[in-house]
Amino acid sequence: MTKHKRYSIILTVTCLVVFIMTGVIMAIGHLRAQQLPTDVMEITVAYGDTLWTIAKDIAPYTDPRKVVWEIQQLNQISSSQIYPGQTLLVPIYEVDI
Repeated sequence: MTKHKRYSIILTVTCLVVFIMTGVIMAIGHLRAQQLPTDVMEITVAYGDTLWTIAKDIAPYTDPRKVVWEIQQLNQISSSQIYPGQTLLVPIYEVDI
């Protein structure tokens, strides 16, 4: 094996290891920043509120689709229609670090 080919293989393997380790570190960081529901509270819907905006406000690091689903389940609603003055139970989230 030539010196050039050996260096090429070493460089390729090194790059692959760095790429894999970067992915692992990023995945661990994402998992550590997951927000977990710890309790529920009651809120009153304000004019202009949507389930999506409420979800993003109460859990900015969690997928809003998951939070919207949880709000719908807690309040036994099947649509996304909410109205000003309506009270909703919403999950309380805590960042697990």
